[in-house]
Amino acid sequence: MQGKENHLPNQGWGKLHSQVGDVLGEDFWQEIAGLIPNTGPRIDIYYTQTTVVVLTELPGLQSADQIRIYVEGQTLIIEGDIPRSYPVSENRIAQSERFFGSFRRPLQLPKPVSLNGIKATYTAGLLVAELPIEEGDSQAFIPVEFT
Repeated sequence: MQGKENHLPNQGWGKLHSQVGDVLGEDFWQEIAGLIPNTGPRIDIYYTQTTVVVLTELPGLQSADQIRIYVEGQTLIIEGDIPRSYPVSENRIAQSERFFGSFRRPLQLPKPVSLNGIKATYTAGLLVAELPIEEGDSQAFIPVEFT
């Protein structure tokens, strides 16, 4: 569909978050976070004219062996294991909002990307993957032959 913008699901989230907090109380989001477990690292995706950028919070990694990142079609897949950096038994945890453990996150990319020139760096707990947007038309018109 031409002319239709790609709307992100998190647009307007800040306003909704604030309004719900006003109605249900300041502690609502903290209380609901305990009911809905986080099943993977937090991820942001954005794109420029030339690159799709994926940022992933991955605290505590020590080597490249702890993370795998690859592309299948137009899906970026990030998988690995986030270690818990402190020894504690589950029954001693009073509040748990951070994610630890194994994960696999398939991410549909917002633009077609080239497999050539992909770059990924990990610094201070943040994985940044830069994927070049594929040059050329992303849309092809197919002529209809009338007989």
